[in-house]
Amino acid sequence: MTTVGIVASPSAGKDLRRLVANAGSVGDVDKISIIRRAASGAIEGGATRLLYLDDNRHLVERALEGLISHHQTPVHLERIDIPTLGSSRDSVRAAEELAKQQVSAVLVFGGDGTNRDIAKGWEDAPVVPISVGTNNVFPLNIEPTLGGVAAGLVAKGVVELEKVAQRAKVIHVHFDDREDDRALVDVVLTDGDFIGARAIWNTDDLRSAVFAIAEPASVGLSSIGATLENISRSKDAGLFVEMGESEETVRAPIAPGTYETIGIIAHRVISLDEQVIVEGPGVLAFDGERDHVLTDGQTANLSIRKDGPWVIDPTKTVELANEIKYFQRKL
Repeated sequence: MTTVGIVASPSAGKDLRRLVANAGSVGDVDKISIIRRAASGAIEGGATRLLYLDDNRHLVERALEGLISHHQTPVHLERIDIPTLGSSRDSVRAAEELAKQQVSAVLVFGGDGTNRDIAKGWEDAPVVPISVGTNNVFPLNIEPTLGGVAAGLVAKGVVELEKVAQRAKVIHVHFDDREDDRALVDVVLTDGDFIGARAIWNTDDLRSAVFAIAEPASVGLSSIGATLENISRSKDAGLFVEMGESEETVRAPIAPGTYETIGIIAHRVISLDEQVIVEGPGVLAFDGERDHVLTDGQTANLSIRKDGPWVIDPTKTVELANEIKYFQRKL
């Protein structure tokens, strides 16, 4: 069978940044519609099996209800056989299981944090990341139907993965006293000595950051970097920024509808594999969410490598399928 994996985060698009910024949350009804459209596209692209994570709100099951009757192709729907706890760990374990089953393409519905969880569970997963989170720097802003079609085409082998996908950059974080971690967009050191609400909101606490992606059309902490240098997702480089009280400031959209002024002490472009050391006290945030406390004198070693998930380009995928007339039929 031609299998497409589906992982959706029920909490994506509903965190603190949505509550305090000028943006609404992404409700279950909207997510169900997005997932259903993408699943329908995957079937049209050639998927005959949809292997999905049953989240605690049953978003995917609700989206797939009655879907098969709308398609001529027989499709097998199967839940990933793991217990779910309603945490980010669910997505990590789902990715691990999809890797074991050698799934050829995965539809990921969430924001930067959800895709980070997928990368933690399966570092080179072939993904179509579809935006439904708060900060959507890593995911693609594309009609879900086309994202699903692309996943189906790659899974079936109509289009070769290497021709339509590129490896994502990953910020690798090495600790001396705990397990290493990773991020897909940014790692930021903030003032403080506890994690608390995971989402970063107070820009006065920002101290330094490493950005793997800092594109002008982004919203979130990476937009700070984008005001200084354009670091595209395909560029073999990153950006290191030191922040705090300074005569030099930038205005950046750190959340939907919300611009803040941030002081810039220094910044420089960094190359792949170049090491950056940050030192506590403080809290490290990964892709916008606080995750690790550094005590006074503790350090973390950061470097960017291009060894992350394979991100499938839906436009290029459908274009190549059209060139071989895959969707043309004779009556």
